[in-house]
Amino acid sequence: MNRPDPAPGPTPPARRRPHRVYGVGGDPDIRDSLANERTFLAWVRTSLALVAGAVAVSSPALEFSMTARLVLAIGLLAVGAAGIGVGWHRWMRTEIAMRTTSQPPGFTGGLLFLVAIGGLLSAALVISIVGHR
Repeated sequence: MNRPDPAPGPTPPARRRPHRVYGVGGDPDIRDSLANERTFLAWVRTSLALVAGAVAVSSPALEFSMTARLVLAIGLLAVGAAGIGVGWHRWMRTEIAMRTTSQPPGFTGGLLFLVAIGGLLSAALVISIVGHR
């Protein structure tokens, strides 16, 4: 026996996860919520690219010393993992701000992420220059 589909409507708050995000305020404009989600996915893509960079740096085909490869690979992995955490935290704070019509979060996490990537790029450049002398 075929059952009719349930009537479309908002998902009950008790079933939407994470509860600490969807349990506050009201639903924002769906376009804003989807834009926030796309921003989170951009953080994930960037973090995955850093993990791919860690794999590339650890390759013996590069003329880095074993210590340099290890330091750069671990640094890239750490910044990639931190990037996913920053993206998730920012998504939650932005979603809550939209739901409660409060101020959106600042860009402190993103700024720290950029500084960490800049430090790793600078280290790779120095290692490359010193290694080719």
